[in-house]
Amino acid sequence: MSYFNPEQRKRKSLLPLLVLGSLCVSILYYAFSANQKTVPVLPENAVRPHLVHWLEENPDAWPAQDPIFNPAAVRRIYQRTNYRLLWFDNYNLSDSANDLLKQLTAASSGNPSSMVDYRYHLGYFDRTLRDTPQRLQMAAVLDILLTDAFVSYAQDTQLDRITPKSRPRRGITPVLREHQGFRMVAFGNAPQQASNEPSGRKYFRGYDRARMIGSKPRSRYYSRDYNTDNQRSSSRPSDTRRYRTRYNTSSDSGSSGTTRGGSRVYYNQGRNSHPQERTRAARSENSEGPYFEENTPYGSDVYALRNELKRLRRISDSGRWRPIPPGPVMTMGARHPHVARLRELLTLYGDYQSRYSYGGGDPNRFDRGLHEALLRFQKRHGLKPDGIVGRGTRKRLNLSPSARAKIVEMNILRREELPASLGDRFIQVNIPAYRLQYVENNRVKLAMNVVVGKKKHATPEITTRVSKVVFNPTWTVPRSILVNEILPKARKNPAGMENMGYRVVNGRGEHLPLTASNLSAAGAGSFLMRQMGGEENILGRVKFEIPNKHDIYLHDTRARTLFSLTDRDYSHGCIRLEKPRHLAEALLRPQGDWDQWRIDQLTVGEKTTEVDLVRLVKVYITYWTAWVDGKGRLNFRPDIYRKDGLSDNQF
Repeated sequence: MSYFNPEQRKRKSLLPLLVLGSLCVSILYYAFSANQKTVPVLPENAVRPHLVHWLEENPDAWPAQDPIFNPAAVRRIYQRTNYRLLWFDNYNLSDSANDLLKQLTAASSGNPSSMVDYRYHLGYFDRTLRDTPQRLQMAAVLDILLTDAFVSYAQDTQLDRITPKSRPRRGITPVLREHQGFRMVAFGNAPQQASNEPSGRKYFRGYDRARMIGSKPRSRYYSRDYNTDNQRSSSRPSDTRRYRTRYNTSSDSGSSGTTRGGSRVYYNQGRNSHPQERTRAARSENSEGPYFEENTPYGSDVYALRNELKRLRRISDSGRWRPIPPGPVMTMGARHPHVARLRELLTLYGDYQSRYSYGGGDPNRFDRGLHEALLRFQKRHGLKPDGIVGRGTRKRLNLSPSARAKIVEMNILRREELPASLGDRFIQVNIPAYRLQYVENNRVKLAMNVVVGKKKHATPEITTRVSKVVFNPTWTVPRSILVNEILPKARKNPAGMENMGYRVVNGRGEHLPLTASNLSAAGAGSFLMRQMGGEENILGRVKFEIPNKHDIYLHDTRARTLFSLTDRDYSHGCIRLEKPRHLAEALLRPQGDWDQWRIDQLTVGEKTTEVDLVRLVKVYITYWTAWVDGKGRLNFRPDIYRKDGLSDNQF
């Protein structure tokens, strides 16, 4: 009998297959897990040939779009470290690298096209670290750019190129130690890292600059909490003190005062006799710090404008001028045929000179010399000096010499309307430049940004004088602003407007609350509307009276962020000042002991103080779209009010 039964072979068992499959899956899982836990080892000298080639042998072979801004310093650093990677832990960014990236991000402006962000290569890091293969060449490029950004940041920190308004508080700073090389050292009062915050080490794909920016609110300016020393009273108007200071060389410097009603009032009683009280005294939250005089030549001579007009006409007649065709945005490190055209234009305008050339021999390469020439051109034209040929810069570059000559002709006529000598002491506000200059003996002693009227409320060209300086000024609302803006707000929220200092003023000068009947009388023209002095006043803390029929003032403002903009035409016609306290100090110095401390004392609280100028200072509010500065450079500004008579197709 055979024990073999063919019918039983048809029923196979699945158990062996399941066991074999499970075994295979287990082997693959453990192999994958072991591979995940394995950190690839970067050979110590693997990137040395790349570093030596780019930094020593052939710098023109640099493969990245971003240039190396500090080649000599970067070269010395890698020479001392025997050309090793400084910012990598095997194929991963080290903790120091991620700390540096956080610091660069915190110090940046948040605008990828800004010069600070460009020098720190933040745009390149954004693009590269988001999705970068683990290649030796790419690791070498990133390491060099991180070192270059580190050197730029160290220079900015040491030389204070990042202004205090735009630089947040830093928790770490780069220092050079003899035995340890460059290290990121924490301040003693640096905030501690949260326990739940992930480690600083990240892989290439783990770096997310947007997350870093969003993790902590960051402002380009410090935020201030404004507090007044005195509570505002809605029923009692603020006291007004009116003084006229007299400069007396025989009087004590600490007792500059005035005679009022038979009694002499001293500004600084107790100031010199009680130095401790002076230290404890309240200071203005908007204090601008000590005023240090500039001493740069003023220029703006009509004869220099005529010489520039002749030069522009020669350029126009020569036929050498050719515009840059439409094309991509260009910046340092770019290679494009339009770069050669850009170099020709900047040479023609006088911004690029042969000594600016840094070698290389490639006319289509945007080198450092061309970058510096472009910065010079952008500064002369009031453009953002970012070294980038974008839409605005290309438009100004392509303005023909004949159109420039017409602009210069118009400005020669405007300059000839003023006296040949503007005086030994005067203020000039140039509307298209958004700039104020205080000049003594043809030397600029103080310059600042200003905000002028928008096109709808254009600031007029006037010649006048500063008659008085008002601290904590009141503001009588003009009729047009009252009807169109203030009254609707007052009817909607009278309590809020009263808290901001607004009152109705009747014919006897009494201040009335914002009731419906009083607001109706103000709307009908029977009463006035006035805002009392204080922190909420729309004129700020300082106003300069310049008598004119247009009712225009020079004054402080609460909207400080506008001064950082390139175009600053936002007011209703008045001129808002970036540094009103410095201007007040410059004007009042000849009248006695006026300094930062004294002015700060008058710009707190709510009391209004008026100081007449013994010697009136001339004020010229001009509309110059072209002028020659004290260094002999021809400057242009956009025709914001369309007074030059050029058509749009000439730009």
